[in-house]
Amino acid sequence: MDTTTLIIGQKIKELRAQRGLTLDELAERSGCTPGFLSQVERNKAAPSITTLYAVAEALGVKITKFFPDVINPPKVMRHDHRDTFHFQGSAIVYSLLSTKFSYGAIGAFLMTFTPANQALPTDETRAHMGEELYYILEGVLRLWIGDDFYDLYPGDSVYFKSNIRHRLENRSNQIVVALGLITPSLF
Repeated sequence: MDTTTLIIGQKIKELRAQRGLTLDELAERSGCTPGFLSQVERNKAAPSITTLYAVAEALGVKITKFFPDVINPPKVMRHDHRDTFHFQGSAIVYSLLSTKFSYGAIGAFLMTFTPANQALPTDETRAHMGEELYYILEGVLRLWIGDDFYDLYPGDSVYFKSNIRHRLENRSNQIVVALGLITPSLF
């Protein structure tokens, strides 16, 4: 019997007890036999999805209540535990806002661009699979997509498919800070 089956049996028993139901009462409400439900609660049998749905309905819960791994706990990234880095030759410092999520494919980060008069050579134009979204917090960021550019100001946001050649740059004498989201995560 796998761990998920063990959790399901325990959860059914716990929810049944919380509602003050006997095995016979739950069996009647769910259309199962009391003997089968007893086996499930004791981890001697595994219910089908159809049966589990009927039991969930009889207990007044969603079926996901039986699968704790389906609803993952939040991943908290404390400000003093963020990884910060930059790529050699880049004028951008990245501060990761997300960890490598086992259940997601999105990367979240703060980007701080050095002022143009202090900048290293402009980052290369690149294209890759995925999608990107940026929200400008401070300064003016220039986004190049192909041969076109867009100047983005604090409060502006932009979303685009990453398979088009693009680059971000700071052309001002002040730092630029932007929130970035990218999928799939590159970090």
